Amino acid sequence: MGIFFHDSYCGLYCGACEILNLFRASEENGQMPLWDDLPGPLRDNIGKADIICRGCCSDTVFAGCAGCKVRECARERGVKACVECRDFPCQRVEALRALIPGVRGKLPHTASIFGDAETAKNLGYEAWAEAQRARWHCRACGAPFTWYQDRCRVCGTDLKPARGY
Repeated sequence: MGIFFHDSYCGLYCGACEILNLFRASEENGQMPLWDDLPGPLRDNIGKADIICRGCCSDTVFAGCAGCKVRECARERGVKACVECRDFPCQRVEALRALIPGVRGKLPHTASIFGDAETAKNLGYEAWAEAQRARWHCRACGAPFTWYQDRCRVCGTDLKPARGY
C-alpha cells in the first residue's frame, strides 16, 4: 500500500475526501470502489472517473483534480501550500476563489478552499494542517470522517456540526 497525502495546496483537507478514502479502502480490501460508492454531492456534480487518488500533493491524483492550475503552480514553485508562496494571493488563487460561491451549493466542502488562508498564513502551514487533521476526526471517539459523512461509523455521533455545512 502506498503513501497518502492529506494536505493540499489550496486549503482543502484531502484526508476527509471520499475519493481518497475509498481508494485507500480499496487497497486494504482488494476491491475497486464504484462510482455509486460516492456520496450524492460528489457523484452527481463532478465528472465520472476512476476512483484513484493519493491526495493533491501526490503524483496519483483523481482525474477531476489533475488539471488544477493552483496545484500545478504550487508544485512548480516548490511550496507546500499557496499561503507559503511570496506571491499569495495571486491571480490563480483569486480566480479559484471567484468560482467557489457558484459551486458551494452543490459541493459545500469547497467553501474551505482558501477559506482559512489568512489563519494558515498567520499560524504557519504546519499548525493549520494539524488543526485540520483534528477537525476531521470524531470528537467523541477519534475516528476519522469524510466531507459528506453525517454520522461517525464507529460511535454514531452526529458529525454535521463538526463539518460546518
